[in-house]
Amino acid sequence: MASTITGIGSGFDIDGWVSSLVSAKQESTVKPLTTKLSALNTKNSAITGLKSKCSKLLSTLQTFTKSMYNSTSDMWTNTSITSSNSDYATAVSKGNVAAASVELKIDQVATATTATSTHSLGAFTEEEIENTKFTNLANGQAKSGDFSIFLNGKEYNVEIGEDDTVSDVLNKISETTGNKVQADIDENGYFSIKAYKQDENEQWVEDESANLSIGSSGDSSNFVSALKLHDSIGTYGYKSSYPVSSVLTDVAMVSEESGLKGINFFNEEGEEAESGKITINGVDFTVDKNTSLNDLVSRINGNGDANVKASFDSLTNKLVLTSTETGKNNISLSEEGTNLLNVLGLTEINEEGDEIIASGSQQLGENAIVYINGNKVISNSNTITGESSGIANLSITVKKPTAKEDEVIGEDSGKATSVTLNIEPDYSNIETALNDFVTAYNDVINSIKTATSSEGAIGSDATLRGISSTLKGILSNSGENDGIFSLLSQIGISTSKNDISNISIDNEKLKEALSENLYSVKQLLSDGYTSKTDNGIFDRMANVLSGVMDNEKGFFTTYTNSLNNQISNMNKRIETANTRLTRYQSEMAAKFNKMDSVMASLSSQLSLFNAYI
Repeated sequence: MASTITGIGSGFDIDGWVSSLVSAKQESTVKPLTTKLSALNTKNSAITGLKSKCSKLLSTLQTFTKSMYNSTSDMWTNTSITSSNSDYATAVSKGNVAAASVELKIDQVATATTATSTHSLGAFTEEEIENTKFTNLANGQAKSGDFSIFLNGKEYNVEIGEDDTVSDVLNKISETTGNKVQADIDENGYFSIKAYKQDENEQWVEDESANLSIGSSGDSSNFVSALKLHDSIGTYGYKSSYPVSSVLTDVAMVSEESGLKGINFFNEEGEEAESGKITINGVDFTVDKNTSLNDLVSRINGNGDANVKASFDSLTNKLVLTSTETGKNNISLSEEGTNLLNVLGLTEINEEGDEIIASGSQQLGENAIVYINGNKVISNSNTITGESSGIANLSITVKKPTAKEDEVIGEDSGKATSVTLNIEPDYSNIETALNDFVTAYNDVINSIKTATSSEGAIGSDATLRGISSTLKGILSNSGENDGIFSLLSQIGISTSKNDISNISIDNEKLKEALSENLYSVKQLLSDGYTSKTDNGIFDRMANVLSGVMDNEKGFFTTYTNSLNNQISNMNKRIETANTRLTRYQSEMAAKFNKMDSVMASLSSQLSLFNAYI
């Protein structure tokens, strides 16, 4: 609080006097209130911390009392499943699986159906080579430049121009070699290049005794790789491994540049239309004059309901549809207002004029054939569920066939004639949950003891101490159930030897109890599994804490509301006290200012009097 007094008239330290008076007043009126407010805030923080610890303890209890309602994640049904060879098969449990040893012999794994174009798309015929640029081959990846031909050791160099047609290149090969090497494209689109010689009639015939090779590391054209001239014809020639073709996947399929020929769109009257639709496994896809092959592939792959994935094999220039599901299932294909599927070689027209799946276009997938403990199981999926295997809640995934009994297997072959799945109970989650409970319980008991001690933040509180006593009592009392365990100490949970106010777990004793009678352990902790009377030890503890934690009438809600009201009232009292203190300072300042003025006047009169003497 700033002072307005300087003591000019009297010369006294009036400002210091007023400050001392205000400080003394503040010490006797405001400070006791702020001290009480600090204590309330400390108590509020402590009660909030206790509430959090009790909430955590309740959560650890509910891990046991509520697990009965969610069997898929029920820790009591967890199993440990190991495979003798996970490269062949693995398994997981989907619920309670009895301990067992399961032997698998895998004859066949399930595969997916594929639908593939029956011919290479965009293949060039002999009639089209006159107008097709060489650089359009291999889907536009063929390069102009020079390439080398070696015939019987002699090198010939052929130069391909940027605008040369395929026909131009064929002619240049003949011209450069004097007809000793000739190339052509057959009716199926396969490119061949061979050595020739003249016979006695001066006719050019194939020279099967010649030694022909194509290409060198110095070539600037990719003639050999672009045409995939990798299949030898004796020593005198080569043939392309796949039909020579060109499909530009990023342009409209109906355009001449695409390489796809004869795609039409039409309405019900057969007149030209702008679009049509194809249907894959019951899912419709609209295509129009602007749709590219890339667009079509993207749309198919973006629709999971069609149950296929599409791809364009640029090596063979074929469209491939692969089922996302395994098993012997056809991929259903139909179209309306277009002949796109027909052009793509996925459908054909039969003698009756009906559009059907193209012959040889679909390779049906296979079903998995597995012998489980000697019993033959056929599944259209490589994941064999309990419904198929007869082993409830067990899901087996097969990955590859095991070796046959008569197959010769070397020691280092890595092959197995069978796979064994060992299924055993897994108690690790139960052990972890019980250790979490012990930690949370000790934290609550210790925190209540500390907070309610004479030096604690909360101080003596009968309700909190009563909560602690109730929890301790439930923990030490016997459970009311028909199992062989009636006390927590029988399953390894008892008072700690080092601190009798805390509990600890004997993990070996716990494992022994779980192995001996898992069901009785469940009953001891939460008999809601059987009778739903919620009378297990953890049920009773959870009920106590649920009441304590109740958002409307629970201890923490009531206590916190009371504290908040006290804190609010204390803040108001402090505000009032500060207002009075400010007023007190002003009053003192006014009084001392008046005194200072009187002192100044008397001093002036004294000076005048002395002047007359």
